[in-house]
Amino acid sequence: MREIFVRSLPLNEVIANLAESFDTVYFSSCHEYRINIPEEFGNGFIRGVNFHSGFGLIEYSCTFKESLMIHFSVNKIHPLKFIYCSEGSVKHRFEERDHLHLIDQFQNVIVASTSKNGHILVFPRSQKIHLNSLEISRKDFKEKIDCELNHVDSNLKKLFRDLNARNLFFHHGNYSLSMSDCIEKIKNNEYDGFTRKLFLEGKSNEILSIQIKDFEDDRKDEPKRQILRKSEMTQIQKAVQLLKNQLADPMTIKDLAKQVGTNPTKLQEGFRYTFGLTVNNYLNKLRLEYARDQLMIGDLNISEIVVNIGITNKSYFSRLFKTTYHLNPKEFSKQISRNLTVNER
Repeated sequence: MREIFVRSLPLNEVIANLAESFDTVYFSSCHEYRINIPEEFGNGFIRGVNFHSGFGLIEYSCTFKESLMIHFSVNKIHPLKFIYCSEGSVKHRFEERDHLHLIDQFQNVIVASTSKNGHILVFPRSQKIHLNSLEISRKDFKEKIDCELNHVDSNLKKLFRDLNARNLFFHHGNYSLSMSDCIEKIKNNEYDGFTRKLFLEGKSNEILSIQIKDFEDDRKDEPKRQILRKSEMTQIQKAVQLLKNQLADPMTIKDLAKQVGTNPTKLQEGFRYTFGLTVNNYLNKLRLEYARDQLMIGDLNISEIVVNIGITNKSYFSRLFKTTYHLNPKEFSKQISRNLTVNER
């Protein structure tokens, strides 16, 4: 395992120090600093950008040929770090502790070391990593958050006010869909210069505001959590499959949520995020698609189709079908027959 040591602050000096450790150069533009990983070490890049009030962002998008341990060991009070892993997995540990914390895909940590102790990040070999780290210089950031901490969770309030790094802080969670959207927009933005810096600063502030809400939700017992996490999207796909398999006798939303291991609020959020529809609206979409396909095949009559999709009222079914396909089921079936006749001539 390779080891490199970063003994500099603030963020621009961190990037310069990393460039020196990789025996390469770094590039700067509009307070953004970037190094391209030399081929000897792997590929990808590490870049950082400074914002106002001691606030900054470091983005790692890289693959290393062998495991790499980066020691952030400057003899100063270290910034607060809000770390988000959107691809691969890395490990973190405090300089003053031996235990390694795994940060897996779609997970995040909030970390604050004590006194002048630092942080260590461990990158695995031959694995694509995408990592964002919000870096907050405690004393410089103080003026930004001094006025409105009364409505913030008491634990985060203590964290932001711990200017002299008296307390170790660690929080591990799964980040939300809103957070995922922000991270993807940072990753894929194509702005340049001043516009780029404004965009990145806006998204970084948005990430921090979402993180405060996510943290408050994490503090609740599992049944009371309301925010759907990116890592929980597999549960939405399971729910979709259950709906498809049980069109004739679908579960209630409450039972469906329980079956896939979530709660109704998260289930609805997942369906709105993925399909732009509520669970019931998505169920009706599946029913109507099944009915349309069966009318086109022609093996089942309308009464049989209605039974198969669990709708007892034929008039209601007819209205739903016409709203979507602009013909009622009989008219649609006749249209299909006419088209077949024309094609056979």
